Amino acid sequence: MKQTLTILSIIAIAKRCASISLATGTIIFLAFAISKAQTLIIVGFVFTFIACVANGIILLVLLLHFTGNKRYWKQVFNTIIIILSNIPIAILFAWLSLQISELNHIKL
Repeated sequence: MKQTLTILSIIAIAKRCASISLATGTIIFLAFAISKAQTLIIVGFVFTFIACVANGIILLVLLLHFTGNKRYWKQVFNTIIIILSNIPIAILFAWLSLQISELNHIKL
């Protein structure tokens, strides 16, 4: 019973972390796209690093539970997909930020 609560708690935390990372990254990107402030590029890169570390740790925990628990493997697998879906979005935001900075002659 306790293991079930632990796995469900980890899944909930992982989904919350992924959604907070996505929302915060989107806000930083939109703020940069609108204001074109050079400091937001630095904030974005620092945030991306912190989000990668946090999501990476959570992903590692999920992978350990994915291999060790057969009862909740579908929920854990879906949560892993949610966490990993942030990667292409972050790459897209970084690429768009670089394009915006080149168009506006912002030096990195």
